[in-house]
Amino acid sequence: PGLSNVLAVECAARLRQPVHNLAFSYFTAGLGGSGTVNLAITNFGFGDKVMNYRGGKLSPEMIAGLDTQDVDFFFDSSDTSFSQVGRRQVWAWPFPEVFTVARELNITGDSTVKMGTAPGVWNTILSTMVAVVPREWWGQEWFSLGLAKFSEPLVAFTDKFTGETHAIRVDVSSKDGAMVSAVHGHESFRRCVGQSVAEFSLELLCRKEKCLEPWKPGVYLPEELASEPNKRSQLISRLTITPGTFTIRFLEE
Repeated sequence: PGLSNVLAVECAARLRQPVHNLAFSYFTAGLGGSGTVNLAITNFGFGDKVMNYRGGKLSPEMIAGLDTQDVDFFFDSSDTSFSQVGRRQVWAWPFPEVFTVARELNITGDSTVKMGTAPGVWNTILSTMVAVVPREWWGQEWFSLGLAKFSEPLVAFTDKFTGETHAIRVDVSSKDGAMVSAVHGHESFRRCVGQSVAEFSLELLCRKEKCLEPWKPGVYLPEELASEPNKRSQLISRLTITPGTFTIRFLEE
């Protein structure tokens, strides 16, 4: 949680011109035993609007589970993520960074956020269900939690074959077509999530101890903590050297 926000701010800085379009893509192969809660969260999300930007303005869309796309979670065959993750199908889901980071970067074009899972049959099943099940059902506990409890044993079984790999891709582009992208891969979904939360906490404690100006406690969005280049560099270092990380790379085109 939060790493993709920080990577997006770094990509925007490397772009060195106003950001037009912003895209977040995620891949998770298996939940590693984290079970019903994560499945239920995913299901509930299908009942919410995705807070995309369109033409530089907030434009919520009821498209969770739809708008599929194939995404490369690598830049070339030298990336470990080329063999560990590869190209994966993703679909829209209402992660908040599609709105909060777009606002922070003051983008002038579109923002998207999508995720996918493995094995691929789950993507097909979910997209089909979203197309036929009434949207209001997904927001109801009896349906989304019930479906999560029903599917958890099946997910646990397939996890034995897929593992629990996690990958991120962030693409930031300008109006003239210049693009900066970031790819990150980790061998464990549970560990990278837990470690990310811990590293943000340690970062805040470190800033409190070393802060020269009065410390301001509060609730911060990850991109707000990454606004200053030196602090952003420290955050990225903290979040990408955790054990299990197999790819972290930027590409400027």
